[in-house]
Amino acid sequence: MRAVVLQPGHRIGVADVPDAGLAQPTDVVVRVSLAAICGSDVHIKRGGIPGIEPGEILGHEFVGVVHKTGAEVRRFRVGDRVASPPALWCGVCPACQLSTVQNCVEMSMYGGGPFLSPMGLSGVQTELVRVANADLVLTRIPAHVPDEQAVLVIDMFSTGYHAANEAKIKVADSVAVSGCGPVGLCAILASWQHGASRVFAIDQFANRLGLAERYGAIPVNLSHEDPVETVMEATGGEGVDVVLEASGSTSGLLNATRMIKKYGTVSCVGLFGQPVEFPVHQLIYRGIRLTMGLGNLVHVPKLMKLVEHGRVDLSALGTHTFPLEDAVAAYDLFENHKDECLKVFLRP
Repeated sequence: MRAVVLQPGHRIGVADVPDAGLAQPTDVVVRVSLAAICGSDVHIKRGGIPGIEPGEILGHEFVGVVHKTGAEVRRFRVGDRVASPPALWCGVCPACQLSTVQNCVEMSMYGGGPFLSPMGLSGVQTELVRVANADLVLTRIPAHVPDEQAVLVIDMFSTGYHAANEAKIKVADSVAVSGCGPVGLCAILASWQHGASRVFAIDQFANRLGLAERYGAIPVNLSHEDPVETVMEATGGEGVDVVLEASGSTSGLLNATRMIKKYGTVSCVGLFGQPVEFPVHQLIYRGIRLTMGLGNLVHVPKLMKLVEHGRVDLSALGTHTFPLEDAVAAYDLFENHKDECLKVFLRP
């Protein structure tokens, strides 16, 4: 089968790799109908995640059709359309028993290498993918939900929702979202689901801010204004109740601590590429609550229902689709923010 693989020198290419197959009776093999490129894939390409060697298949966001099933799989049959989470969990450890599967001791991201995938899962930007613990982790895609929206539910929407959920947004809370890429835009949608009264969208790209405004947020353009001053002025000097940090930047996190009101919550889901010097000596006096971590993937089935019933429309996030064979061009467009791209899909 063909797959997008890491190559020496921080490059990627498309190559032949062995077909994925069943390894355990609880596995299924899914024929990929659509995969997506994520910012994490760019981190891997640039060498930002340790232990991932050339030859590794990239990607962790995909949907497809069940191609083979193991003997002990009960919930799925060949031909079912399914969405897989970007990472798998064991289902039996203490964290899984508490439904905080993001803290699973065996949590493994597809294509994450030894650092992020103790289960040894290969990436998903390919034709066939082995899914372990299939009955536990897979979500059936409703008939009229297109692949282009379903693939966004499993990571982008679930992560944005997790940011809002961990922040414990209450009805009428004010919210600022730092970084309005796909995760940040989904965090805006999730803020409304949690009852926010108004949401400030902070970014430097006009197309992202335009979509954030379509989603009901108040755009704040980093290129033209100081986001802290703007938010503080708009809130009468109090600051917002919640900041959802999805930029993964030092400035985004530090600005979050400056625009949050006393006893407010900063919820971080952005991936940081370097350490951040954090002003704990100031924040301790303001009672700031800081929460961070990867998304809790148990939310995926209920989030799929929001899309199914028209409560959330993610279609505007998918801006470009390439054949799998054109992955090099697709990565170039995504990594360098060309043509106002947001989410870029690969179709095997």
